[in-house]
Amino acid sequence: MSSLRVLLLLTLVIACSDEIVSPVGSDDSQSPYSEVLEIEDARARTSRPPHANSAAFMTLINNGNEDLVIVGVKTPRAKVAELHTMLQEDDKMKMRRVERLVVPSKGELELKPGADHLMFFELDKAWRIGDKLKLTLLFAKYPEQTVTLEVEK
Repeated sequence: MSSLRVLLLLTLVIACSDEIVSPVGSDDSQSPYSEVLEIEDARARTSRPPHANSAAFMTLINNGNEDLVIVGVKTPRAKVAELHTMLQEDDKMKMRRVERLVVPSKGELELKPGADHLMFFELDKAWRIGDKLKLTLLFAKYPEQTVTLEVEK
């Protein structure tokens, strides 16, 4: 019975606390990491019939002193989310999955069509112009960052 009392007391203390703690990776501009990583021009493409896949693009700006290594991406709107790049192979450009993308220290990484980008497969439904999507970028040594972006043509 005493462990239940402790649990209830802790719950009461937390509920009455004046301090609001933002989760790591929130969109909160007060995050201690908001000065390290900036994300600009985040957007996704509409899905094409049969609405099985889409891609997302953005510019990531690293104001920090260490490289930021992206090791994954996730969204509730797709079963599969991958990091991709484009490679020249046999005089043709081919899309390839990669294990990581690097945002260099004091530099930027532009995710764009025909180059590095985020790829999504097995979508929950068609991604239409104007839809708002939440993506979470996963980093090797940096907190997750959630980005809200809009679907464009």
